[in-house]
Amino acid sequence: MRNLSARILLGFALLSVAFGFITGSMLRTMATLEDQVHTIREGLPIAFAAKNFAQLQDDLRGCTDGDLTATSMSFTVRPARERRNAAFKILKDDVDKVSVPIDMAISVSIGRIAALMDKPTYDRLAAALRRGDASVAESVAGPLRVLREDEQRASQLGNDLAGNLEHIVNKFTTQVEERERDHHLRFVTIVMGLVAVAVAVMIAIWVVITLRPLRRLRAAAARVAAGDYANRIDEKGPSEVADLAREFNAMARAVEEREHELVRSERLAAIGKLSAMITHEIRNPLSAIGLNAELLDDELAGNAEGRALCQAIHREVHRLTAITEEYLAFGRLPKPKIASEHINAMVDALASFVREDLAAKHVELALELGEHDPIALVDASQLRQCLVNLVRNAAEATAAKGGGTVTLRTQRAGDRVVIEVEDTGIGIPPEVIPRLFDTFFSTKEGGSGLGLALTQQIVKDHGGDLGVESEVGKGTTFTVSIPRG
Repeated sequence: MRNLSARILLGFALLSVAFGFITGSMLRTMATLEDQVHTIREGLPIAFAAKNFAQLQDDLRGCTDGDLTATSMSFTVRPARERRNAAFKILKDDVDKVSVPIDMAISVSIGRIAALMDKPTYDRLAAALRRGDASVAESVAGPLRVLREDEQRASQLGNDLAGNLEHIVNKFTTQVEERERDHHLRFVTIVMGLVAVAVAVMIAIWVVITLRPLRRLRAAAARVAAGDYANRIDEKGPSEVADLAREFNAMARAVEEREHELVRSERLAAIGKLSAMITHEIRNPLSAIGLNAELLDDELAGNAEGRALCQAIHREVHRLTAITEEYLAFGRLPKPKIASEHINAMVDALASFVREDLAAKHVELALELGEHDPIALVDASQLRQCLVNLVRNAAEATAAKGGGTVTLRTQRAGDRVVIEVEDTGIGIPPEVIPRLFDTFFSTKEGGSGLGLALTQQIVKDHGGDLGVESEVGKGTTFTVSIPRG
């Protein structure tokens, strides 16, 4: 999973599932225990009421099993019956008010007892007793037998009901006690809690590891802020972090390039001012030295050695004059006067101008002009100067190899016009290329180190780019890319 937010979301989802499962298990256990306690709480009064009813029913049955008279019916059976009926009413009310499911057998027993109690047996027996003795009266035998049978059945049902309720209460009480003493349940609860804590710790560690690249980004940003623009970080990790790392590296490269460009611009400005000052101070003395050297050469017409020395002085003065002119041009480089120019025509004219010079060095000049004459926004004079510098450098590199070919190539590339100067010369070592456009850096003996710096400045002033590719022993290609017209 490459997405950082998805990783964190997954971690918290796992943590939520773990705690949800544990919480659910605990809630189910607590709900079961609560149901059992509730059943016991509501079942105990019913069990007591059933026990009381069964006992009063047995008392009533004992009264009816003896010899019955009108007097005993009024003073013994009737109070016992009233107590039994009151106990049954309390039992039935408790059963009706209970909120937990009632065993069907309990409901059936309650119904059967109520049916037995609703029979008018006592009224018939009381009427028969008022008419004669129960032991001899023929009219008492039938109702008394039915009464005793009904009371015996009611006693049996009452005892069964009390026993059933007592069994239910005892069963749930036992279950609650067993759960309270259940070491396995405690062990499972502890284990589940520890598992939840372990999952939380692992997820926390995972999130920390996942967010570790952000700390690298923060540290790298601090280093860049401190001036270490060359600092780069690994572009790996979650997709967001990898994208952020790529953007950070691109930002660092851009800042580094701008810093270098700023330093270079400041250096060029300072050098330009210094060059103008130095050139102004030495141009006139050099002109005087050159003129005096020519006059001295004329005076030493018969002295070969003297004339040779004068000519050497004159060559050095000429070389120094050329260098001062180059410095002066560098220091007074004007802003380009942009206009639409046909690049093929400009390059063709340039080739005609330098072809004989290159041929004298055993260098062939080749042209590969684009099919559609590209038009660019340039200062024709400055761009020509830029290309002349590149062609002469290419010719010198090619001549140093004993000869070869310099190719001028033009083409359109989107909204840009590309001019390439390619040679088959000695090439440039890789360690030299990064310093190639630095001011005063030169690989040629006696070089001023201003040619390529001036060329790059011209291209940048045109809103273009100057690139170079080279391979030692095979040649070099300089690429000028400028806006189309």
